[in-house]
Amino acid sequence: MEDIKVSEEYKEAFNEGYELAKELGLKPDILDGLKAGKYRMQAMSEGMKEYQKDIAMEQSKDVIPPFDMDSVDNTSYIDTNIEDSKTQDKGIEPDK
Repeated sequence: MEDIKVSEEYKEAFNEGYELAKELGLKPDILDGLKAGKYRMQAMSEGMKEYQKDIAMEQSKDVIPPFDMDSVDNTSYIDTNIEDSKTQDKGIEPDK
Protein backbone atom coordinates (compact mmCIF):
# COMPACT_ATOMS: atom_id res chain seq x y z
CA MET A 1 0.00 0.00 0.00
CA GLU A 2 1.25 3.46 -0.87
CA ASP A 3 2.03 5.88 1.98
CA ILE A 4 0.20 9.17 1.68
CA LYS A 5 1.97 12.19 3.14
CA VAL A 6 -0.20 14.77 4.86
CA SER A 7 0.99 18.12 6.14
CA GLU A 8 1.18 18.71 9.87
CA GLU A 9 -1.23 21.64 9.49
CA TYR A 10 -3.82 19.37 7.85
CA LYS A 11 -3.42 16.70 10.54
CA GLU A 12 -3.80 19.28 13.29
CA ALA A 13 -6.96 20.77 11.73
CA PHE A 14 -8.41 17.31 11.02
CA ASN A 15 -7.87 16.25 14.63
CA GLU A 16 -9.35 19.52 15.91
CA GLY A 17 -12.44 18.94 13.79
CA TYR A 18 -12.73 15.39 15.10
CA GLU A 19 -12.46 16.59 18.70
CA LEU A 20 -14.96 19.43 18.15
CA ALA A 21 -17.48 16.96 16.77
CA LYS A 22 -16.81 14.57 19.64
CA GLU A 23 -16.85 17.07 22.50
CA LEU A 24 -19.39 19.62 21.28
CA GLY A 25 -21.47 17.57 18.87
CA LEU A 26 -20.73 19.92 15.97
CA LYS A 27 -21.64 18.82 12.45
CA PRO A 28 -19.44 19.49 9.40
CA ASP A 29 -22.02 21.74 7.73
CA ILE A 30 -21.47 24.35 10.46
CA LEU A 31 -18.23 25.29 8.67
CA ASP A 32 -19.80 25.70 5.21
CA GLY A 33 -20.29 29.49 5.42
CA LEU A 34 -16.86 30.27 6.85
CA LYS A 35 -14.26 31.72 4.47
CA ALA A 36 -11.29 31.77 6.87
CA GLY A 37 -8.52 29.42 5.79
CA LYS A 38 -10.41 27.22 3.34
CA TYR A 39 -7.75 24.48 3.51
CA ARG A 40 -7.93 24.40 7.30
CA MET A 41 -11.75 24.47 7.33
CA GLN A 42 -11.84 21.59 4.85
CA ALA A 43 -9.54 19.54 7.08
CA MET A 44 -11.66 20.31 10.14
CA SER A 45 -14.82 19.41 8.24
CA GLU A 46 -13.29 16.09 7.17
CA GLY A 47 -12.33 15.41 10.78
CA MET A 48 -15.94 15.99 11.83
CA LYS A 49 -17.18 13.68 9.07
CA GLU A 50 -14.75 11.00 10.23
CA TYR A 51 -16.14 11.25 13.76
CA GLN A 52 -19.68 10.86 12.42
CA LYS A 53 -18.59 7.73 10.51
CA ASP A 54 -17.02 6.30 13.66
CA ILE A 55 -20.21 6.92 15.64
CA ALA A 56 -22.36 5.35 12.90
CA MET A 57 -20.07 2.30 12.85
CA GLU A 58 -20.25 1.97 16.64
CA GLN A 59 -24.04 2.26 16.60
CA SER A 60 -24.35 -0.37 13.88
CA LYS A 61 -22.58 -2.82 16.18
CA ASP A 62 -25.47 -2.39 18.62
CA VAL A 63 -28.00 -3.38 15.96
CA ILE A 64 -26.69 -6.94 15.78
CA PRO A 65 -26.85 -8.44 19.25
CA PRO A 66 -23.98 -10.62 20.39
CA PHE A 67 -24.49 -14.35 19.92
CA ASP A 68 -25.54 -16.02 23.17
CA MET A 69 -24.63 -19.71 23.27
CA ASP A 70 -26.83 -20.24 26.33
CA SER A 71 -29.93 -19.35 24.33
CA VAL A 72 -29.25 -21.95 21.63
CA ASP A 73 -31.63 -24.90 21.62
CA ASN A 74 -29.56 -28.07 21.82
CA THR A 75 -32.20 -30.12 20.00
CA SER A 76 -30.64 -32.12 17.22
CA TYR A 77 -32.42 -31.62 13.92
CA ILE A 78 -30.79 -34.64 12.32
CA ASP A 79 -31.76 -38.04 13.62
CA THR A 80 -28.47 -39.82 14.15
CA ASN A 81 -30.11 -43.01 15.40
CA ILE A 82 -31.33 -44.35 12.07
CA GLU A 83 -32.00 -48.06 12.27
CA ASP A 84 -33.09 -48.56 8.66
CA SER A 85 -30.72 -51.14 7.15
CA LYS A 86 -31.16 -49.69 3.65
CA THR A 87 -29.55 -46.38 4.62
CA GLN A 88 -26.96 -47.70 7.02
CA ASP A 89 -23.36 -47.51 5.87
CA LYS A 90 -22.23 -51.03 5.20
CA GLY A 91 -18.62 -50.08 4.65
CA ILE A 92 -16.29 -51.42 1.99
CA GLU A 93 -14.45 -54.65 2.44
CA PRO A 94 -10.72 -54.36 1.78
CA ASP A 95 -9.32 -56.31 -1.18
CA LYS A 96 -7.62 -59.55 -0.19
